[in-house]
Amino acid sequence: MEKNIIFPVFLIIFLIVTVSGCLSLEDEYENSILSFKIPENWTVVDVSSLNSLAGLKPVGTNTILIDISTTDASPPELVDGYIKKYSQKDSNFRILKNEPVIIDGEEGIRLVYRISKKDDEQLNSSYYVSSVVAFSKNNYTYIISSVEVSNNDYITRVAPAMNKVISTIKIKEYFN
Repeated sequence: MEKNIIFPVFLIIFLIVTVSGCLSLEDEYENSILSFKIPENWTVVDVSSLNSLAGLKPVGTNTILIDISTTDASPPELVDGYIKKYSQKDSNFRILKNEPVIIDGEEGIRLVYRISKKDDEQLNSSYYVSSVVAFSKNNYTYIISSVEVSNNDYITRVAPAMNKVISTIKIKEYFN
């Protein structure tokens, strides 16, 4: 009788440990250049053909909403370029945030902005919100950017995912 009780108890303990471990572990993405924790309910997309380092999309969708890439421009030049481009192109362009941010131990810049939607676009908002974060490390400037989405989608989906990537990204010291 003792054997009959021990096995179910052991099985229950094993299942509890297994399930709790699965729920608390975060998936991490890593390639030869960088690593970061994948936001909950997001997936990393192979973007090697798009001249990007990584792309992220919400699970169950086909659209990449966050892109990680590099540029030759410095972070201030990049952000100033965004501001100049959109302020000339869209009279309703507004800067929502333009602030310093620490990424992988380096100071970077976060720009969150809004632009008008086109009249023919179906959107539950009168404008789009997007963001770009730029920082330099190892003589490269890295860009973490989001596509333009409705204000609600930005607040509920994109901003939390961007924050997770920004707070966990690590650039490897040497790569080719």
